[in-house]
Amino acid sequence: MMDFFLKEPELGLPVVVNWPHLLAHSLEKIIIPRWSVIRVLTSHGILNKDVNLYTICKLKVEKFLERYVIKYQEKVPQVLQAYQGKTVCED
Repeated sequence: MMDFFLKEPELGLPVVVNWPHLLAHSLEKIIIPRWSVIRVLTSHGILNKDVNLYTICKLKVEKFLERYVIKYQEKVPQVLQAYQGKTVCED
């Protein structure tokens, strides 16, 4: 889990220090899929880079899907694939 936070340039150790509750979430089921969606949306200029990972991980699945996947799926089709772990957004 720490590898993920340290390898993601937008995250890093300060994120874990500021929001240690992130460690309670599943990396494979919650953190990586949601972060992948955020990266896709950011790379398409839909979201700014100041998205708070802790905030998006606190959302219930339905609410996250509604706000970040379903809302932008037509404009950015890759967003569903990113959530399903089928693509990785390259910046």
